[in-house]
Parts: sequence; C-alpha cells; structure tokens
Amino acid sequence: MFRTAIRLALLLVSVGALTGLARGGPRWSRGPDGRISVEPAPVERRFQNADWPKDWEQGFWDRANYVVAQVARDGRYGGTYFEQEKRSYGWAMLSVLGGFEEPAMRFLQAEDPMAQQWNKHTLGIDLFPCFTLKQQVRKYFFFGGAMEPEYRERMKRAAGIFTEKDPLGRPHYAYAGKSGWGPDAKNSWVDVRSTDNLKLMRDTSVYLFAEESGNEEVRRLYKDHLRRFVVTMYYQGMGEWDSENYLGHSIAPMLNLYDFAKDPEVKMLAKAALDAMAAAAAVKYWRGGFNGPTCRDYNHPYPFGGSAAALTWLWFGDAPARPEQFEADEIHLITSAYRPPQAVVHLARKNFPRPKEVIAGKPRWAAWRTPDDAAPTYRETHYFGRTFQFGTLARGTQNPDVNGFKILVYSRRRGAETIMAAPTDEPLRLGSPQYQEGILASHSAVGQNGNMAIYLTRESDKPYLFLVPESAEIIERGGVTFVRCERTTIALWPINLTPPRLDRERTDRVQYEVRTDREGREERRPRWTGSKILAARRRAAGHYGFAIEIDEGNAERFIAAASNIRPETGEVPVRGAAAMTAVSGRRVRLQWGDTLAAVHIWRDGRLRDWDSPEELVAYRTLDGELIDQSWQGDGTLRVASGGKTFTCTVTPDGRVSFEE
Repeated sequence: MFRTAIRLALLLVSVGALTGLARGGPRWSRGPDGRISVEPAPVERRFQNADWPKDWEQGFWDRANYVVAQVARDGRYGGTYFEQEKRSYGWAMLSVLGGFEEPAMRFLQAEDPMAQQWNKHTLGIDLFPCFTLKQQVRKYFFFGGAMEPEYRERMKRAAGIFTEKDPLGRPHYAYAGKSGWGPDAKNSWVDVRSTDNLKLMRDTSVYLFAEESGNEEVRRLYKDHLRRFVVTMYYQGMGEWDSENYLGHSIAPMLNLYDFAKDPEVKMLAKAALDAMAAAAAVKYWRGGFNGPTCRDYNHPYPFGGSAAALTWLWFGDAPARPEQFEADEIHLITSAYRPPQAVVHLARKNFPRPKEVIAGKPRWAAWRTPDDAAPTYRETHYFGRTFQFGTLARGTQNPDVNGFKILVYSRRRGAETIMAAPTDEPLRLGSPQYQEGILASHSAVGQNGNMAIYLTRESDKPYLFLVPESAEIIERGGVTFVRCERTTIALWPINLTPPRLDRERTDRVQYEVRTDREGREERRPRWTGSKILAARRRAAGHYGFAIEIDEGNAERFIAAASNIRPETGEVPVRGAAAMTAVSGRRVRLQWGDTLAAVHIWRDGRLRDWDSPEELVAYRTLDGELIDQSWQGDGTLRVASGGKTFTCTVTPDGRVSFEE
C-alpha cells in the first residue's frame, strides 16, 4: 500500500531479519538495528486520508519504536482473568513486535483461567469482557498468522458460536445471581456494560467476529448499532465526550473496525468515527498535555496523564517529553493503517494563528440512546493563546465526573503544565469528584470571555483549591494573587474569598503517595511532583469564587496593571452576580444559576443565548475557521488548520463522504 513503501523505506531490512512474513496476513519486521516496521492490513485508497508528509511518518515510527522498546519483554505480561487482558494482551502483542515472539505468542494462546467455568461454550476462548474482546480482535486478525493453526481455527470456530445469535443478553449457563460484572452476575454471553468506550469494544468486536463467521443476521444487527453511534457523533457528539481517561479506549476498537471490516459501508463509518475522535482529541491536546473541559476526568494533571494524550501522542507528537506509562492500546495505533487528516494533526500541534476561541456543545450521557436531543447538555468555551490553553464549562466542574475548569501553560521541559481550580477540600479530586459524593460544592457557574473568566459557587463550606505548577512563582499585590509561570502570568481576584496561598499539607498529598510495606515501614512514592496547591476560604455568607485573567506578555507590566483592577462584586451576596473588565479590555458579567438555563453570561455586553443558532453547535470557531460542526445540522465536521482543510459528512442513514 501507499504507506507501506514509506515505512519500509525507513530502514533497510535483510530477509533474515523478517518475522511474521511467511505465515501470510499482516506483517512486521525488525531491522539489524532493531528498528520495527509494520505492514498493516490492506485498506483501499478510497478509505484513507491524504498521505502524511515523510517527516510526519518518520516521526510516527520514531515514537512507535520508542513505545515498543519501553514495553517489550520476554514474559511477565500479567494475568488473563476476566478483563486483565485489557493490558496483558497489549503488552504481549507489543512484545511480539519487539522481538519476543515465542514467549509472547505462547502467552496469547494460553488457556484462559475461566475456560471451563465461563467459556466452555466458546471452546475455552474468552469472549466475554469488552476490554478482552477488543484485544482478542487484534490478536486474531493481525497476529493470527503467527498462531498455531489449531489455535487459530479454534478461535474462528469460537467466534462463529459466539455470534450465532446476539450474544448480548443471551442466557449464560454460569449465571448464579451473583454480584459483579461476569456472566455469573449478568446472565449474558457478552459484557453488558455500555459506557461509550465499552459499548464500542463490544459492538465492533461482535460485528467483526460475525462478519468473519458469516453470521449475517448478527452482523447486520451490529452494523445498525455502529451506524447509529456514528450518526449520533456527527449530529451531536459522544456522550463520553473528550474523556482524558477513556477517549483512547474508544479509539482503539474503532481502529479494529477500520482495519479489519470487509463491508465498505462499515469501514467508512469506522473512518468517520476515527476522524471525529481525532479532531476532538486535537482540540484538547497540546505538547503532551490534555486540556479540559472533559467528561469522565480521572484526575491526571500532568503530561500524558490519561489515555487520550498518551495514545494520541503517537499521532500528534510535538512534545519535548515522552510518556513513561502506557495503556497497552498503543498496539492498535502501531499496527493500523489509519492516519488522521493533516488538518487535524495541525490542529493538535496548534499550527494556526493565535489567539483563537471556540465554543462547543456536548451531549448528555449515552447520546446514542437520545440521538434527537434538541440542544447540548454542556456548554464549553475554549481559548487558544500562544503560550496557554484555557477551557471551561458554563457550570464549572460538576458531579459525578466532569472537569469544567482547566488550563495548560507552556513548559519548555515538560511540554504543558496543568492548572485547575474547584470548590473542594480534596486536592486529589480537583479534576472531578470521580463519582464520590460530598467532595465538590454543588452548583457552580463560570463565565469565560477569551483569556478571562469569573467562577462563582453557591454558599458552601468547601474551600477553593488551585493546582498550579510547582515551579510557578506566587506573588500577592494589591489584593490580587499572581501565578507567574514560565511564559504565562495568571491573575486571581478573590470574590468573597481569602487570597489563595500555598497549602503545604495538601501540596505534600498531591506530590507524594505514602504507602506502608509488609514490615510497617512507610514509603513515599512520587505522585504529581510537578504541582503544588493553593487554598482559599469563603470569607462571609453567600456566593464565593474568583475572577481570573491569563496574560502572555510582559509579566511586570501585567502585574502592575492587574493590581489596580477590582471585580464588581456588589451583587454577589444578594444575586450571585459579578462582573469585571480585564487588563485586556475584555469584559464578562456572570449571573450564577443552579441550572444551565439560569446561568447568564454577558461577554463584552452581549448575553449568551443558549437557544440561539450561534450557541446550538457542536463546535463553532468565533473568529474565522478552525473547527466547526452544527448541532442536529448537516452532519458535517469541518477542520481548517496549517493551511489544510478537511470535511467529513455523515448522512442520517449513515452514508459517509469526506474531502481533504
């Protein structure tokens, strides 16, 4: 294929260095210097985005080789009980590429520990947990040529049995009414969990195994499931939107579908989904960091903290540091033919005139169940400066697991440092409460206008905590707290709040985890060592919070100017309303509300009307082109960056077209 020549040209490989070639199917190779090259499953040109420039492809393979070198090993891949294959199969498949084919393939073909208890109907092959299914697909379709013929044939027969009927909810002989997520608890042939990432693992895997087995009725059923999901993405979005922790886990199963589906309509649906996911990641990705807002934020305030940044780094690069921890989903990107559109890569690398501002609408949870929602549930504002990114939600950080306030600032060494703030007393849950009750003060509101915002919370006993870079200088002047970073200066004006000041105890908690060994000795392990915590308390009854402005000019001039500015807070005690005109001249007025409809935000005197056509969008660039997608509109995603443009349209009945 067109990229195969590029990849193989990256190194001269002797015939004796090749592995996985004589058995047919997809191939991988290692040159005399140990460098890896992969020939993915063939994908017709009509399903591919435009060729990447040669240096981009070279960079991708540099990063891929780094990942394999860090992960590959001759054993110790982990367990295989329930969904432990989530990582252990990924480690093993990466190790096959890394030169440990014999022990890794032996592990991948080992008998499952629940072969007779849960999986005897599928000939001992575990096809129940969604995370396991995702890895079984890549194992069978890509690495099948390196399997023992008997084992591969057993997998194929198991896939046929598994998809004779819809496995979801099909009564399971092991059902015993127990608690948990196994078939003994859920009485199904396949995992019943349906968060977006798990649903995609299940639906893509069942589809591919049904297609492989010729079980046409189940194949058509799951094609419909997949069509509905992708159509919803293009008319609303994903319910598990932009999750720092789970977006990578949604990308991986769609790569399976893209690489291995035979039906051209399904392959195009997979491509459309990947294009949309890559674009969503590109908005938030910057220099190895992943900005907010995000759904299902699992509190990873450091470069490559979650699956979204760590995985898409393989595509996007553009970071001075490299990840040190891996999800094992990297195997799917490394062995896939898919490459994001060039405009999307430029968006991720921020190759466009800045500053730039984007508003976005995000759907409710499990959007594919409610594909006709008339309006977004979450309203996002995102500002791209030259040395920072700033993202908020109109209702701030929320229960049960939504990050609504996050900033990335430039760091020469680390790439992008994280700044977050929320009304909470738990510094390890600043990104989101992560489903824990009582951690976050309820009902906040944020009014953002470009590089400035006001964040207000209903009366509560929770302090405001601020996570900032450990290297940042903290300055108090004229009642304003300044956080001076490497190239960025942030001003914080307290509103019915004490000045934010260093909290040493909470800083120690975020920097180190204390564990006790078997002998009772305490061990301090690094946690978020690049961060520190500032804390501030409510001064008096009523709403409380802060105003913020971010500047990337001369720090001393900004500090001098900002020290003479005060927010307008006279209505805070009575109405929960505040306003401010920033150093930049931008103005915002915020009226707090306990629902989105009750939150009123005036930007430079203009009220954001949540029901107006300008606000009913999945993405809208406020000042020119960058990324645009209507809400319940024409099903088209448009990206323009780095001198490149990309459009993809999905019709209501699932027909896909794209142009680059």
